[in-house]
Amino acid sequence: MHSVSNLIVETYSRLADQYDDQSNDRSCWGQATQKAIASIRLQEEYRDVLDMGCGTGKALAYFASTAPPHRRFVGVDPAVNMRLYAQERTRAFSNVEVRDGCFESIPLDAQSVDYLYSIFAFHWTTDLEASVREISRVLRKGSEMDMFFIGRDNGREFIQKTTPIFLKYMGPALLLNSARMRKQLTKDAAFRLFSKSFDGSRISIEESHDTYYDTLEGHWGWWVRIEGHFVQIPPAKKQACNAEVQQALLSLAEPEGIPYTIHQLHVRLRRA
Repeated sequence: MHSVSNLIVETYSRLADQYDDQSNDRSCWGQATQKAIASIRLQEEYRDVLDMGCGTGKALAYFASTAPPHRRFVGVDPAVNMRLYAQERTRAFSNVEVRDGCFESIPLDAQSVDYLYSIFAFHWTTDLEASVREISRVLRKGSEMDMFFIGRDNGREFIQKTTPIFLKYMGPALLLNSARMRKQLTKDAAFRLFSKSFDGSRISIEESHDTYYDTLEGHWGWWVRIEGHFVQIPPAKKQACNAEVQQALLSLAEPEGIPYTIHQLHVRLRRA
């Protein structure tokens, strides 16, 4: 039987060739990712930069294209096909390396990183405390960090409308298993988690709830690919379940489109 971690990694690897589609770029997640990238400021003194959950390497290529000669980048991702795309995208940059790894086991030496960023990947970790300890292990004293991941209230519109349907087709055990795939923290819980491994005076957490509007087709394209519910629905029930879910989402429609609210937590680690 596959573990939850393996299911997530296998899904991302299998769908890597669709990850950079224009529809993904225009989706709520594509827009939120671009906002996160635009907010990152690489300081002159950063020599060794780590991108955790680098995916297909878009952020790596963006930052490497304007980096000073002294700066080195390492991208880490557990999905083999995502890494292959990242390696191809960054092939022209001699200062970029892409490695196999995950939050729970970062393939770098202790105290070897000046700056770490991660964009919408941390919520997939299987062990929150072990992951934060690993992050602390690889960061040098005085290093900085920006981590963006989803919070407890993410996608509430979709969850409220679709949970009864998934319960009907999956049963409580499979539905609970699906919900456990992503770690969704409150702002306070995130602060307590990171304060176990870092000085709390160096940590700040920004919280946002941004609502994006799209067509059913636009939302469905990304949602059906990454949501754990769809991975675990028995094949014989999938078509009927999908039809009911789509009708439920259509009932959310407003003049601007169907809303989806991303609850984002942005964990910042700065020098004291």
